[in-house]
Amino acid sequence: MTTEKINKSEGKKEDEKRKRKWPYILAILLLLLLLLLLLLRSCGNQHPCPNPPPSSSVPSSSAPSLDDTGSAEPGSSSSPSRQEILSRLQKQEVTVTDKVSAQASFSSGSKGSTGTWEVENPSSNSVIMQCEIVLDGETVAKSAPIYPGQHIDGLTLSQPVSSGSYSVTAAIKYYSKTTKAYLGMADYKIRLSVS
Repeated sequence: MTTEKINKSEGKKEDEKRKRKWPYILAILLLLLLLLLLLLRSCGNQHPCPNPPPSSSVPSSSAPSLDDTGSAEPGSSSSPSRQEILSRLQKQEVTVTDKVSAQASFSSGSKGSTGTWEVENPSSNSVIMQCEIVLDGETVAKSAPIYPGQHIDGLTLSQPVSSGSYSVTAAIKYYSKTTKAYLGMADYKIRLSVS
């Protein structure tokens, strides 16, 4: 009997100990949960929402404003067929023929001196050409605009160039004959000879 009473009293003591532990365990879990929430909140402030709600605290210079000019058309867009796309591209296609001599020569390298260089814009072209001679990344001579059916046989140095023979780039820029808008360019390697 005494062992049964001892076992029962020990069991009661263990139950009381367990009952006393629960509030501590719950308190610790609540503290951990609170710390986790605070940690998540502070991490969230490092990367603010990409579209924050309007507020007076956000300076207007840092947030772009909507440019509400112009108008969009109602409804959905209609996608052109493959054939329509090809037809549009063919209309925009520009074929150009260049006739550029392989050497430009100047009797003097001083700024303003005139040299010889032949460039032709055949009448079959539908673009205006303008040519530049580029030495070490710097334009040293530039032609007048050359319309279809025209040519140049010389140009003037816009920068001084030391005597010598150089490998240079002839940059041919193309412009629309009707709108004068830039269309593109071609580069050629030519020789520049300065006496």
